[in-house]
Amino acid sequence: MKTNFYKYAPAVLAIIGFIFSTCIYSIAKFLPSGTSLVLWGALTLSQTFSGLMLGLAIKRLHNRSNSDVLTGLQNKRYFYNRLAYEMGRLKRVKLPVSIALIDVDDFKSINDTYGHVEGDRVLLELANIFKAYARAKDTVTVWGGDEYAVILPDTDIKGAEAFAERIRSEVEKHNFPYKVTISVGITCTIKEDDMEKLMAVADKALYKAKETKNNVVSIESSLCVELIWL
Repeated sequence: MKTNFYKYAPAVLAIIGFIFSTCIYSIAKFLPSGTSLVLWGALTLSQTFSGLMLGLAIKRLHNRSNSDVLTGLQNKRYFYNRLAYEMGRLKRVKLPVSIALIDVDDFKSINDTYGHVEGDRVLLELANIFKAYARAKDTVTVWGGDEYAVILPDTDIKGAEAFAERIRSEVEKHNFPYKVTISVGITCTIKEDDMEKLMAVADKALYKAKETKNNVVSIESSLCVELIWL
């Protein structure tokens, strides 16, 4: 996975710097022994330090480009990268992958009535709720604005519905200063579907859920025929 390079970039570039210094030492061995040792030490320290700093800078840039500033969750860019990975993994392990799209009901009215600062606080608290109910292998992301998307690997449609109902119920009873509810659209696939097609099905389910609000609707991507209302 491409993200592995960014994750280990500091160590990789530090090793490259060390190898470079070792090569310089091989050349410097033709110099007097005292001079070559000093040269090797100086180059080793400078190249290793430079590689480490460059690697850390790359890692920070990668994290920022894949993160939502407000909530700290991963963003849509990361979502698609992770979904591509899960689609490839699905082909190997033959276990279902589910997607949950979450929309905050009437979020515009929260911003209009209480202000954007209060709206941001709601989004942050919701993100914390979703993270608390997600497993370590799940991926919770900001889909855009007041929408979130969750990847649930190794999870069938029933498991995804259970997850969605838990977070819907928790949001409904959470101690917000005013009423906040969410709508959730779910889809599940047991084959390596086209990602855009899969997201279109999830979006269709979310649209159906938003018709009544504070609701969960699921559509199985592999069948695209069954609606299950909770």
